[in-house]
Amino acid sequence: MKRNVWLILMLLLVPFISRAQQSLELYYIAHDHYETQLTNILKEVRQNARYNTSKTVLFYLSNVDSPKWMVVSPNDEKEYQSFIEEINGQSSHNIYPEVDRMKLIELLSSPKITGGKELSSYESVVFNYYINPTFAVMSYGDSIIGRLYWDLDLDSVPRNKLEINIYYHSDDGFNYNEKQLFGRQNLLNGFPVLIDTF
Repeated sequence: MKRNVWLILMLLLVPFISRAQQSLELYYIAHDHYETQLTNILKEVRQNARYNTSKTVLFYLSNVDSPKWMVVSPNDEKEYQSFIEEINGQSSHNIYPEVDRMKLIELLSSPKITGGKELSSYESVVFNYYINPTFAVMSYGDSIIGRLYWDLDLDSVPRNKLEINIYYHSDDGFNYNEKQLFGRQNLLNGFPVLIDTF
């Protein structure tokens, strides 16, 4: 009898277990000054996501051919401190777009991060890019953001479940617009992108 009760209880819990990771959030950092603001944003995101089992949150710092990344979790203290120290340890980090693109494809396809789920099966997928003038001038909007849109098959994610947000610091003196960020190839093919300050 106890075995039957246990079996029924497990069957009732399956829908809740399968929905345990409903959202995926990426925080991509192209770092050029403004360390305090960036680390404050990441601190708040981590506080809100660390014990939330329905969220998978990935922090990614572009850093030439050795990008730094971490997944927010209850046991991430060592990784988090190392990540923040890397941002605060120098005033900027150089971007290698092809390295970033390939590493992000690897990470966002990894069962260790996604649990083997397709991005289209999440209730919400949010890509947050924190960029700088170099990112815009060098057409990294196309070579990173636009290419990832196709490489990760983000067009298969329903539009009401996908967000692509691009943030820049209001004091960096650059005029950002979608045409400049995606003008050469326009790989997002009309997908609505939020461009705002942090």
